[in-house]
Amino acid sequence: MTSWPLRRGAAPRPVRILAIDTATWTCAVALMRADRVLAERAERSASNHAGTLPRLVDEVLRAAGEGLDAGDCVAVAIGPGSFTGLRIGLSLAKGLAFAGGLTIVGVPTLDAMALAAPPWEGRLCTVLDAHKREVYAALYEREAGRLVRLGEPIAIAAAVLARSVGAGPCTFLGDAVDVYGDVLRAPLGARATLVSPGDAPPRASAVARLAAGRLAATGRGDDLETLAPTYVRPPEAELTQSARAPSATAVPPAFVDKVPLVYYNAKTL
Repeated sequence: MTSWPLRRGAAPRPVRILAIDTATWTCAVALMRADRVLAERAERSASNHAGTLPRLVDEVLRAAGEGLDAGDCVAVAIGPGSFTGLRIGLSLAKGLAFAGGLTIVGVPTLDAMALAAPPWEGRLCTVLDAHKREVYAALYEREAGRLVRLGEPIAIAAAVLARSVGAGPCTFLGDAVDVYGDVLRAPLGARATLVSPGDAPPRASAVARLAAGRLAATGRGDDLETLAPTYVRPPEAELTQSARAPSATAVPPAFVDKVPLVYYNAKTL
C-alpha cells in the first residue's frame, strides 16, 4: 500500500493543492503551490482508475519533492462524468483529507475542462459522453475577460444540445466529440469547431486553479462528510426502469443565468 507524507500539526506554510480528476477515461493528478504547478501527470486508462490513481499521486508528490501538511488542500473533480471514476477519485480525496487534516474542495468537471480549453471564439461547450445518445454538457462565454458558465451542467440528447447553443461560432470540447461529432456540427456547419480529448486532454492543474480561486474567495472548502459526486442524471439502473432520461422529453435547455467561474491565475495554466 502506498504511503504518502501526510503531516498533521506541521508549521503553517503556503497552501498546496493536490488535484485529482477521474471523471473521464483520463486519470489526472497535479500539485500546485501558490500560482505554480509543481508537478502534473495524466494517463488514459482502459478500465477504472483504482490502480492508476494512487500511483499517479505518488509520482506527482515525488516529482514535486513535496508532502502535504495539515491545512493544505485536496481538490477533486466531482462530475458529471463516469459514475465509477467519480467515486474512485472522491474516495481517495476524502481518505487523504481525513488522514492528513486537509481541506477538501469539489470542482465541477466541465468547468475544469473549460478552463483548460485551447483558444476559442464565440461560445465553448464542454461535452462528455453520457451514453444513450445523451451528453453531459455546459456552455460558456467570456465576459470582461473572464469565463462565465450559462446555467448549470445538464444531461441532454446530443441533437437537442446542438440546436440550443446559439447561432455560433461554438467550440465543442470533450470525449462526446468523438462519438457525436456529426450530430453536434449539423446545425452550425462551419461555425462549429470540434476538439477531441486527444487534442485537449483533462488537466488536473485546472482543477487545482478552480479550487485555489474558491479558497481565495471564500476561505473554506466543502464538508468532508457530505461532499458527493454530481451525477446530473440518475444511475443507469434507474434510467432503464423509468422515462426520466433527458432525451425522453427533448426539451431545449435555457442557457440564461450567468455563473462566473472563480479561478486563479489561469493564464499560466
